[in-house]
Amino acid sequence: MECKPIKITLGRDDASSEAAEKPFVSRTNTEKKMDALQRKAYLHQKGIDPNKLFQLDKIFPENMGKRSDLRHIPNDYARSSLFTATNKNQPRKVMMRKKLFHYNEFVSIIYTGIELRAEDDEIVWLQILKYGQGVPLGETFEFSVKDLVRDVGWAKNGCNYNRVRDCISRLRANDVLALNAKAYGRSGSICLIGNYEAINDEEGKPTTYSTWLDPNLIVLFAGKNFTSHSWEIYRKLSPVARCLANYVESHKHPYPLNLETFQQMCGSQDSDIRNWRRIVKKACAELQEVKITETAMLSKDDKICCVRHEDHDKSPTLLS
Repeated sequence: MECKPIKITLGRDDASSEAAEKPFVSRTNTEKKMDALQRKAYLHQKGIDPNKLFQLDKIFPENMGKRSDLRHIPNDYARSSLFTATNKNQPRKVMMRKKLFHYNEFVSIIYTGIELRAEDDEIVWLQILKYGQGVPLGETFEFSVKDLVRDVGWAKNGCNYNRVRDCISRLRANDVLALNAKAYGRSGSICLIGNYEAINDEEGKPTTYSTWLDPNLIVLFAGKNFTSHSWEIYRKLSPVARCLANYVESHKHPYPLNLETFQQMCGSQDSDIRNWRRIVKKACAELQEVKITETAMLSKDDKICCVRHEDHDKSPTLLS
């Protein structure tokens, strides 16, 4: 695939952005200009010059520039059902301008694309973000399939090489629109990775990718509104435990979480409440074992109660 040239601006008005947003809600040119102005004002408020290039490891040197052991996810994604924790035997859904569940009432995520899952798509995306944080958003960077498989902690074999390629295809073929009424307003339509070029082997399978990250991602990271995970720990967790870690580590003092609410955050369709309780208890035990939490338990009234571990409180993670 051929990389398309892009313009590094928060007011990006290319045809793909217009096509993605217009079917959900019609936006006039004036409204789009107002959206761009709000994003720029938000960045100014957070100490980021909206007229310069956005390189994540330079904007957040303590979190990203100096910490190769961490991976980072925007809180507005972490607290949603963008990356689901569902039965892997269930077919992935195809969604068209679907409003996803979000923990915060003032945040909405509108998603178009194939269902993304925590078991593979999320950790692949977090690692690709790691590759791209050393160049300005919108500029190309390269990585190999073999390196990506290694860095997410999977065994190097043909099955996992194909699995990574499938993840990349899904991460490219989507459209994510975040709306945060208390911050940046509308993020603009974002594809989790940009168009890519690939070097193929003799069988026609990609071995190396060249891609870019959408400049509008900066509004999701601005103000350190993201959660930093210890990569060695996070990538080894079960999908449900990862979803719970996203909730716990994106709050300094996580409130008790209703079991039903957490199931919606996971995007789980499990109708067997006893089985779901068992899965959640196992996830709580995982977080406690790896010391993400001091305590994690499911109460008798179906509330997930967690207290962060003091060692994790020392990591450079946004605590809100």
